[in-house]
Amino acid sequence: MPNVITQSGIDWFYDLEGQGEPLIFLHGWGVDRRIWRQQTKYFSQFYQTVAIDLPGHGKSSWKKVSLKQMAEDLKEIFEKLGFKRLTIVGSSLGGLLALKFYEIDRSLIRRMTFVGSMPKFARSKDYPYGLDVGQIRKLHGQLNIAYPSVVNIFFRSLFTKEERESRRFKWLQVFRQNIEVPLQNALVEYLDVLETEDLRHVLQAMTIPLQFINGTHDEICCAKTVEYLRTLSPRSRFDFFQNCGHFPFLSKPHEFNEVLEKFLKETEC
Repeated sequence: MPNVITQSGIDWFYDLEGQGEPLIFLHGWGVDRRIWRQQTKYFSQFYQTVAIDLPGHGKSSWKKVSLKQMAEDLKEIFEKLGFKRLTIVGSSLGGLLALKFYEIDRSLIRRMTFVGSMPKFARSKDYPYGLDVGQIRKLHGQLNIAYPSVVNIFFRSLFTKEERESRRFKWLQVFRQNIEVPLQNALVEYLDVLETEDLRHVLQAMTIPLQFINGTHDEICCAKTVEYLRTLSPRSRFDFFQNCGHFPFLSKPHEFNEVLEKFLKETEC
């Protein structure tokens, strides 16, 4: 597993597979690069896939830096890998980081896919979507009281009852037993990022091909939020997975790969 120590001092770890056009996978809060295994295994047949551990998750080290600095670190990593044009697939927090990366250097990005992600996660007077700030702060407090069990409880809550009763979810629970728990202080800092970042202006100004993939029962990026995203990005492609929550690529990996592959092929030119 390769790693890069960037100028910020963070030691970033990632999995690199395949050959061809770079296809980058960014995970969300409280998980790590390995949740993309069914995607990197499949797409590495056609692309050079890169699944990255965000700082404080998986094998990557932690240092308190801004979301902008993380995006600049990604640029440094991609330049060291010799990437000229790439596609980013971002889940939840990973999608927010992808937007920040686009803001600092749009020239490197060919297209982007957001999974259960949005440009602003915290509700405000002019934005009645996403998470209630009180919910975010409650999770913040729970991390200080019941870490790391609260991380597992939160992960479970992101799936529907139907998903949790599936054989696939039982396998995921066994798989997660071998996953390193993210650093507590990193998770707390990321919650602050989710509460304060607002990148709606970035999404609205984007001119590259975009895809939004959502579970119909996602309680974080819910149906009303998706309808709002349509108004910000009306020319984007929107795909839905029935009876799925926040991680359709985990519950229905093969179907997810088909939907992502269709978008990639349609935007090859």
